[in-house]
Amino acid sequence: MEEANGGVSPSVAPQKPVAHVRPMLAASTPSPTTSPSPSPKQHVLQVQRPALVHTVRAKKCRFVRNGDRFFRGVHLAVNLERFRNFDSLLAEVTRLLQGTECMPLPSGVRTLYSTKNGIRVTSAEDLKDGEIYACASAGELYKKTQYGQVMRKPRHLSPHLSKVPEHSPCSSDTGTSVRPRLIVIVRSGNRPRRVVRVLINKRNSPSFEVALNHMTEYVKLDTGAVRKLFTLEGKQVQNLEDLMACQSGVFIAYGTERHSRDDFELDLEEYKSLQSLTKSTGRRVFPPALMTMSVKPIRKFCGSAEQLSRKSKGSCSPLLRTSLMKKPPPPKPKMPRKTKTTAKKPPVASPPPSEEPDSLPETVAREYEAGRIIGDGNFAVVKECVLRKTGEYFALKIIDKDKCKGKEHMIASEVAILRRVRHPNIVHLYAEFDFPRQLYLVMELVKGGDLFDAIAAANKFNERDAATMTRHLCSALSYLHQRRIVHRDIKPENLLVDVDESGCRILKLGDFGLAQEITEPLYMVCGTPTYVAPEILAETGYGLKVDIWAAGVILYILLCGFPPFVSASNDQEELFDVILSGIFEFPSPYWDPISDSARELVASMLQPDQSLRFSAEDVLDHPWLSECYSSDDEASLQLYHRLGVRFELSQETRSDTHLSS
Repeated sequence: MEEANGGVSPSVAPQKPVAHVRPMLAASTPSPTTSPSPSPKQHVLQVQRPALVHTVRAKKCRFVRNGDRFFRGVHLAVNLERFRNFDSLLAEVTRLLQGTECMPLPSGVRTLYSTKNGIRVTSAEDLKDGEIYACASAGELYKKTQYGQVMRKPRHLSPHLSKVPEHSPCSSDTGTSVRPRLIVIVRSGNRPRRVVRVLINKRNSPSFEVALNHMTEYVKLDTGAVRKLFTLEGKQVQNLEDLMACQSGVFIAYGTERHSRDDFELDLEEYKSLQSLTKSTGRRVFPPALMTMSVKPIRKFCGSAEQLSRKSKGSCSPLLRTSLMKKPPPPKPKMPRKTKTTAKKPPVASPPPSEEPDSLPETVAREYEAGRIIGDGNFAVVKECVLRKTGEYFALKIIDKDKCKGKEHMIASEVAILRRVRHPNIVHLYAEFDFPRQLYLVMELVKGGDLFDAIAAANKFNERDAATMTRHLCSALSYLHQRRIVHRDIKPENLLVDVDESGCRILKLGDFGLAQEITEPLYMVCGTPTYVAPEILAETGYGLKVDIWAAGVILYILLCGFPPFVSASNDQEELFDVILSGIFEFPSPYWDPISDSARELVASMLQPDQSLRFSAEDVLDHPWLSECYSSDDEASLQLYHRLGVRFELSQETRSDTHLSS
């Protein structure tokens, strides 16, 4: 039998190792008439060798920022079949670096250097598996340093402390309440010294040692890790309690180097940097420490201001005095009109009236009885309905599938998200009925109207009322964000007022038409102009914190009656430019009675830098909410009553119920 089957005959079932490479063996195996049959063991050897040689394996490389030894880099598996030219590889690395903590490259990644020898890489074939490559802009020379090294901890910090829980016994800050806040840090070194902002909260700073390690990633001292922290008055910060007690929120960071008295005197450039950064944190113009400190070069550059300071008896600097001069109050901006979302929707021809269903399908009608129309939108109509068994009222949202062709994925995403969420501050989905041409959603009926009507009626709210509504909204956002769901259309029109069993009014978040679960940065430009975040307009990739930006705009409106970003000529492009700049004011006299704590929270929610912007949990942890709000507080009940009166009056005149459609 062996002589008859001298080779691997196609009619005979081959052995398992040979099964996957029969064409290769057919080309390389000698004829049965000229050579004897190989043994099964020889077959295995002949199969495995070519398979290993012809396997194309991706090269796993790490890409860091040229000259930045603190950035740990991004990982990418480089497959030559995927990146057939070098430009496509550079474009992919540029995309991966966007949104990370590395210093931005103005024109993207244009050059790669091997960190092993500093040689420039010119093609994807030159990359080697497991190596690190420095990304640079066009014309940028290679900077030799220790790339991608894990941050070296201070000697007094144990390696395991970065994962210590909040109330760990080995932390000297046990019991210290860490409230979320933005602090400003002056980096020790050559003048003018760099000034940076850092977000501190209970998650990234469970102890003072971990807080210093967190600051190190942003301050980036030449001497390594941040080991010492001083206030502008020269007092060393020893623990979290000292850190939280500093009212100015401005510190000077040191590594192993010694400090001197001159370090606490700022030059003009540093002073200007502090002026802009402390203003962006929401504090009134300057921290108290800056109001009395001296600025060395001011006399040299501001002679006329020096003469002014001689005539006055105050101790604050001339630059401060000129900036604090009273100006005529600007005209009060107006609230925007009620708007639809800016997501582009294709024009659809309305079907003839005969095609509109006058009655419910038998499956739906068996359980529910439809009533009057209470809402109408581009894709859907909303009717009031009654559950036949109990007599309970619901809202029946009828989505016409013919009208939303091309948007089916958005409808599916909205329904999938509504199925998942269960929260007292989110509109509830009870049942759904899917038919070939219509989708029926049985939802919670909310008769109170929306927050936009309340703002229009009240103009503005006191701090207690604003804090209560902010807590309701951010409680819903915290629930969504923990599940990696972004709403993307937070605005007063989508915040509805409901009455609970005890007769209290609560805010509920509705309209999940643009909501999406996040698995990677999003780039779709959508939302409502007044409330859209700058990273959406910049199209650089965004995530969950676009909802916090919109919530910050709403909080600003609740406290003063108008939005922070407006266009004087009512031009949308001009409005977008103002939002992209991220610059807004707390104009007098409208903001004079508002507390510093409220200003600080608004500014922390409206930070253009996503890494510095508060999360929903940070907002809920902020002391302003805890000071202003209590679940059984009489003021909160008064707010519910006032909201109910407003919305009930609105219901009598308009007789409508808002439900997103």
